[in-house]
Amino acid sequence: MKSKTKKVLIHAGIVVLFFIISAIYFAPAFQGKVIMQGDTMKYNAMVNEAKQFHEATGEYANWNSAMFSGMPAYQVGMAEPRSDIFTPVRKLLTLAPFGLDLNVGILFLYLISFYIGLSLLGATPLLSLLGAIAFGLSSYNIIIIEAGHITKAYAISMIAPVLIGMMIAFRRKYLLGGIMFTFTLGLQIAFNHIQITYYTAIAGTILGAVYAVFAIKDKWIKEFFICLGTLLIGCGLALTINARHLLVNQEYAEYTMRGGSEISVTPEDLYKDGEPKSIAGKTSGLDIDYAYSWSYGKGETFTILVPGLYGGGSGETVSKDSEFYKNFRQTQAPLYWGDQPFTSGPVYFGAIIMFLFVLGLIIVKGPERWWILIATLLAIVMAWGKNFSGFNEFLFNNLPMYNKFRTPSMSLVIASVTTVLMAILALKTIIKNEIEKKQLEKALYISTGITGGLCLLFIVFASSFSFSGLSDTQMAAQYGNQWQAIQDILIKDRKDLLISDSFRSLILIVLSAAIIWLLNNGKIKNQNIAIIILIALTAFDLWGVDRRYLNENNFVNKNKITLQPTQDDLLIDEYARINGDKDYRVFNIAVNTFNDSYPSAFHHQIGGYHAAKLRRYQDLIDFYLSRHINTDVLNMLNARYFVVPNGQGGTSVQRNVAALGNAWFVDNYKIVDDANAEILSLNDFDAATTAIINKEFSNTVAGKDLSRDSNSIIEMIHQQPYNPDYLKYESKTNKEQLAVFSEIYYAPDWIAYIDGKPAEYIRVNYVLRAMIIPTGEHTIEFKNEAPLLNKLKIVSWGCSGIFALIIAGAIGLHFYNRKKKCNTPENK
Repeated sequence: MKSKTKKVLIHAGIVVLFFIISAIYFAPAFQGKVIMQGDTMKYNAMVNEAKQFHEATGEYANWNSAMFSGMPAYQVGMAEPRSDIFTPVRKLLTLAPFGLDLNVGILFLYLISFYIGLSLLGATPLLSLLGAIAFGLSSYNIIIIEAGHITKAYAISMIAPVLIGMMIAFRRKYLLGGIMFTFTLGLQIAFNHIQITYYTAIAGTILGAVYAVFAIKDKWIKEFFICLGTLLIGCGLALTINARHLLVNQEYAEYTMRGGSEISVTPEDLYKDGEPKSIAGKTSGLDIDYAYSWSYGKGETFTILVPGLYGGGSGETVSKDSEFYKNFRQTQAPLYWGDQPFTSGPVYFGAIIMFLFVLGLIIVKGPERWWILIATLLAIVMAWGKNFSGFNEFLFNNLPMYNKFRTPSMSLVIASVTTVLMAILALKTIIKNEIEKKQLEKALYISTGITGGLCLLFIVFASSFSFSGLSDTQMAAQYGNQWQAIQDILIKDRKDLLISDSFRSLILIVLSAAIIWLLNNGKIKNQNIAIIILIALTAFDLWGVDRRYLNENNFVNKNKITLQPTQDDLLIDEYARINGDKDYRVFNIAVNTFNDSYPSAFHHQIGGYHAAKLRRYQDLIDFYLSRHINTDVLNMLNARYFVVPNGQGGTSVQRNVAALGNAWFVDNYKIVDDANAEILSLNDFDAATTAIINKEFSNTVAGKDLSRDSNSIIEMIHQQPYNPDYLKYESKTNKEQLAVFSEIYYAPDWIAYIDGKPAEYIRVNYVLRAMIIPTGEHTIEFKNEAPLLNKLKIVSWGCSGIFALIIAGAIGLHFYNRKKKCNTPENK
């Protein structure tokens, strides 16, 4: 009993230590300060409309009218909370109920999830602590916090326990492994970063395949299939509990950039003589050049061992002794010279972890060695993207769903888990004396030679590196004749950083190798002392690198990130009040229109920011709203106000009197054959008089006289507070007519009604809604009912109940077996 109490106290103490580490790292948060996270600030602007609606009504909106003329709100944020078993657990794990800064919660979750996973795998508390610190303080995991990639961070925290759950199950602990796998996979899916879950699935598939080979080799095929069945059931439960948002995401994806393109023409076709020329054809996913923009360089891969090998970050902090500071008196320099357009910092796993990883590849036996090796190598190769084009293009075109994702360098999150796992397995092999002293000594020399030798090579051959990368090309265009002198200064600092960090990693490798050598040769008698020293060295190593990219300088007072209307916003409001404008959109070209969500905080925008815009809207941007601006397209989108540069470094607001408003009747319509003809027809048409209709909707208008009656009226009824999910119009006509609405067509969610009865509506002008309005006075309503979203609530609740019963049953079985064991004669 004392032994069990001691274990509980040790685990509790380590959990407290994790909180202390998290609190110290984000200490300014306890002083009321916040990190100026770019993505978080974008998010706050995106959801401001939904937030205001929720505060005013207590309801959640399904539609976001503030960006891209409208898109599903549940793809942006502030959606109705999901009703499943994972939702309260998810909130609890992030420490949100305790009123703590979410970044404290993220680091704590990194640490605790890895620690629990390793503990259940059989690692000692100290080894689990080492693994948790190594993973939690891995540079990428900290850098994405600085960037505000919150959902990604949460999803990453679940990778290790998902994979460890599988390992436990394959070790014939079916119930424990199955529950851990199901629970953590379900949580990861609930955190809703599908790309991270996708990479986890790839690693899990490799793990399963390797265990299958060993099951055949070692003749435990029956047990393998029991385990496989357990995991498949668990996977099914995790998916069905999350079915609500997964299937809604899948439905939405088919309409987005990630669902591929419906057209085979390009914007250039509008400005060439002759017939439009087609591109290769319709696609089913993202364009490969776009998807592979952030590809890790082959040589850059070694930043996992030496953080400053490729200059660190695009805004690397430099000392006052640096050449850059001496010349420009600035403490941040563009030292990064890798293959990516820019980066906040390197992917660094730690010199000690990489040394132990290589050691583990030599001394760890069984399936763990092989699945970890294969998964790590594949993650690295996938991260190369366009820099290993043959293999990665094959994956992009053939691996299911892979062409829906971008940023291949993200695959390194798998390697950040597998390298730490192997490092801990290596130490576990050593402290359990599962390897002979001579074999370990030989393995030590080899692993030290490989990792330390690489550091030495970087130092010796530092002068042979070019120290020039993709970002240099961009800066050369910016600085012109001055660039050569600037580049010479940068090259000096880049070289110094490479050498100093290589020395740093070399010293850490030698020290950690020495600790293990001393332990192996009996010079250190207590294994725990050796592990504690390795924990201290690892924490020193990673903490020091992390603080380069996220430290107290990243924190600001809360008022600096509070959303405040700009002078342009206030001026638009004043003009709107004077002119009686109530429901309109703004086209702001004084910012990066289609990559900036800040203007969406206070007005409905033609632009905005989102990684998965509706595909047709993206086409509209590419053809008519970016390089070449088509006023008819802007008018049909009800762009009442423009914000434009004034040529004097400021901006001006202009009112567009030609905007067509919320709804209007057209004189005629034009039927076209396909999406190509739809998009091209917008180049030369009068949106006020003509509607462009794809022939798939031709039956709706066929044989009808829909010519406009000039006395007809249709107008939107203004709402206060504005409800993004509900639009109401009133019409008065002397004949049947075709009305066009300046609202984005998204049939899966929006249902139309005339006088309270369901009514048909169609897509016109490539992206808008239209409806035949009958004679007389009528009330037209559009309601965002999101049918699929609501149907799946029952599925999530039902499967949550099943999983809860399984967990309760497992707990009951555990205590029953424990009681039964205690009552046996030998234990009485």
